Amino acid sequence: MGITGIRQEDLEIKAVAVYSDLEPAGSFRCSNEDLNRLQSNLVWSGKDNFVDIPTDCPQRDDRQGWTGDIALFASTACFNFDMSRFLGKWLLDLTTEQTEDGALPFVIPSRKGITPVMTTSCWGDSCILVPWALYLANGDKELLERRYPSMKKYLKDVRRWAAMSEGEFGTPNILKHPFQFGDWCAPYGAVPDWLARGPWTGTPYYYNSCRLVSKIASILGYEEDSRSYEALAEKINEDYLLAFTDETGRMKEEFQTAYVLPLHFGMGTETQRRTMAQRLWALIEENGSHLNTGFTATPYILFALADNGFAGEAYELLLQDGDPSWLYPIHQGATTIWEQWGSIQPDSSIRESSLNHYAYGAVGDFFYRRVCGLEPVEAGYRRFRVKPVTGGDLQFAECEHKSPFGWIRVRWERREETFRLRITVPVSTVCQVVMPNGEEKTIGSGSYEFEQVVTAYA
Repeated sequence: MGITGIRQEDLEIKAVAVYSDLEPAGSFRCSNEDLNRLQSNLVWSGKDNFVDIPTDCPQRDDRQGWTGDIALFASTACFNFDMSRFLGKWLLDLTTEQTEDGALPFVIPSRKGITPVMTTSCWGDSCILVPWALYLANGDKELLERRYPSMKKYLKDVRRWAAMSEGEFGTPNILKHPFQFGDWCAPYGAVPDWLARGPWTGTPYYYNSCRLVSKIASILGYEEDSRSYEALAEKINEDYLLAFTDETGRMKEEFQTAYVLPLHFGMGTETQRRTMAQRLWALIEENGSHLNTGFTATPYILFALADNGFAGEAYELLLQDGDPSWLYPIHQGATTIWEQWGSIQPDSSIRESSLNHYAYGAVGDFFYRRVCGLEPVEAGYRRFRVKPVTGGDLQFAECEHKSPFGWIRVRWERREETFRLRITVPVSTVCQVVMPNGEEKTIGSGSYEFEQVVTAYA
């Protein structure tokens, strides 16, 4: 539809971006302009969807607070913006919407009589993943205290539903019921295929949430709770491996997401994890060195590789530009993150999906935590680590983040066999530096520069 009734030369159009007043808290830049565009796109998709509540998309009738999207994107959002007030308010909405038995709507705020209210992994885990991301960013222990009852109620209901799997899997710790989104929006198949992966996605998320709530309980001084959740996590781990893998760690039914989640969440023995990582990369290679994962696993696939001996391969995957990949939309002219990998096809035809959906923008976490290597060791960055993982064609990368103590800045560059690292450490914080050759240093506040000879990069 065009504009009529005015000459083109007299037409003036002004577009205004509308989003909640969020203070910028971080940035990322590197020598690869495609990755810089990807960083810009994920920031804009965040802004566009942070309008009073964290929506899934701003441009169609949906525009709702889908819990799974923010569960996955919260950590990336907390690096780029001060999300304390925005997500703090939304978590109040979440608590208000939670039922007495612990179930949560898929969408918060919910549409009464329309929004399904049931316990489902990842989406429901937002009651744990979002406050944990906030806590790591700002160190607000009181936030955890306020949210802790909601976490316990949710996990109690998860446990109730997982118990219903015993007849099918021989254990009460496989999360299949009442509903799982599974490998949602994966590049393969359609909705029934994604949903069928539910037990492989639901159970690792159940394990991960028990581990996180065990940590949170310990932080809050609830040691008995902490031990209970840790013991439950270990049982889930054992039962998942028994149900879905052979004794070596190879999946009885292989697909990428089935390996990504247990790898990233730390399930299995060291030997089993080695097998999982090898099989994950083999599946990626079989797929033309492309990912084949949906919402629940994509934020973690690069971590699963890089943290398990496949750092170079993680970069190879990150820098793919064919469909499906993070860079394919960039080469199609995207200025935001898409809901589905091939939303715009090479022939310019458009699939029925959103073109502004930040979930896959959670790859930003890998930029900050692995490419630049900046990661909190203690909540609020009172203690943090800088351990860059270099690779691909990157000649430099830099990021900065405004912690509660001030700005942290990291920049590395490599020229031939010389690796140089610059770090700014705020007052009252401590940084653990890990160089590419494994050399470690502990430094206090100030500005530093380190250099070493590196003959081989990832």
